[in-house]
Amino acid sequence: MLWLACVLLANQILWEPGQSALQVIEALPQLIASKSIFFYIGWYVVFRLLTESAPERSASGLDLTVGFAVCLINFLPGRSAAGIAVTVLAAYLLATTAADEKLRAAAAVLLGLSLNSAWGPKFLELFAYHLVRVDAALVGSALMITWPEVIWNGNIVGTRNGHSIIVYASCSSLQNISLGLLCWVSIKSLVRTHWLRADIWIGLLVCAVVVLLNVSRLYLTALSPEQYAYWHGGFGEEMYLWAATLIVLLISLWGALRVRQMS
Repeated sequence: MLWLACVLLANQILWEPGQSALQVIEALPQLIASKSIFFYIGWYVVFRLLTESAPERSASGLDLTVGFAVCLINFLPGRSAAGIAVTVLAAYLLATTAADEKLRAAAAVLLGLSLNSAWGPKFLELFAYHLVRVDAALVGSALMITWPEVIWNGNIVGTRNGHSIIVYASCSSLQNISLGLLCWVSIKSLVRTHWLRADIWIGLLVCAVVVLLNVSRLYLTALSPEQYAYWHGGFGEEMYLWAATLIVLLISLWGALRVRQMS
């Protein structure tokens, strides 16, 4: 399975539509830097679990067939093809490795990777109209509590000082939620391979914190043009990204270690 995981990882990093091999090589530092740190943590955990799993038996005909199918899916056109290939591999591991907790944990992390790269963006694309209104509603409610006069119409929110923002799909909390859950599943699987009931609550805490942080940033961008410039494209955005990454990572570590001690 290691070779198949290497193929999937390489395609997720190097996939760039309409680019030649030379252009991809030239853009390699940018392609690597464009991925979240949680993406690399997830793949590190996958390779760690695969190498620590029980020695592989001889590959069956079904193993080879599924591996070949995953490779074919992996190289189909479209940004989500690699994520779909990861999902197929994860589902196959879950269906055929009941006795190996390491492989099942690796499959769980692979599902987290596919959620972030394929299914999360597709879900956002289908339900963007409603999802951005949820974020806008949270921002609008916070503004109504703290400011006397507020503009709030659908996904447009702001104050009566002449400044307002439009909450687009790229501002939705969903993408950050999928990254947060990927981090949590990866850290949990690295610390222990089995699942506990308390893990659900840690996952929900990660989701709540991610939404709170995203809504807080949107709230600040809606206050004035200066705040918008600072928190959307300025140093504030960089600070937010690093703070959100660190907070989610700390919650995941705390949750995995705390639940492990309790168990």
